[in-house]
Amino acid sequence: MTMKLRPVEPADTPFLREMLYEAVYWRAIANDTAPPLDEALADPDVRKAVDDLGDWDGDAAVVAVIDGERAGAAWVRFWTDDNHIRGHIEEGIPTLVIAVHRDHRRRGVGQKLIEWLLDHAAEQGVAKMSLMVSKDNHALRLYEKCGFQLHADEGDSVLMLREV
Repeated sequence: MTMKLRPVEPADTPFLREMLYEAVYWRAIANDTAPPLDEALADPDVRKAVDDLGDWDGDAAVVAVIDGERAGAAWVRFWTDDNHIRGHIEEGIPTLVIAVHRDHRRRGVGQKLIEWLLDHAAEQGVAKMSLMVSKDNHALRLYEKCGFQLHADEGDSVLMLREV
């Protein structure tokens, strides 16, 4: 397995949409109850996590490529208190979105994507990063391994924060 990480390119937009779908509907996908991708991403509260990625100040995104095939993606975006997604804590703290294609999970891809974004954030002088994850999502252990800590318990999900 040869994995390479690279910044997102304009041609990656359809893949980013697929990864957003995987991130948001992971449980429904596993249970074969997920809506079709286009229907799911028609929801403006979901779609805005990836719309115009790269056009906002502070946007950063990375794609993992394994043996020539895109395997996962992660990105951070700064949100405002009036316009945000799940995982937002406050202005000035970017929110992380990450997904690894189900064929490539549990191979270290997610950790490498997160490490790339943390390195990038440090270079940009970003002090913290946040994310939201369901308590029953296996990725919770990955986030803890990568240094994210509980910030708030949101019932079935946790809001996590990491110092960069």
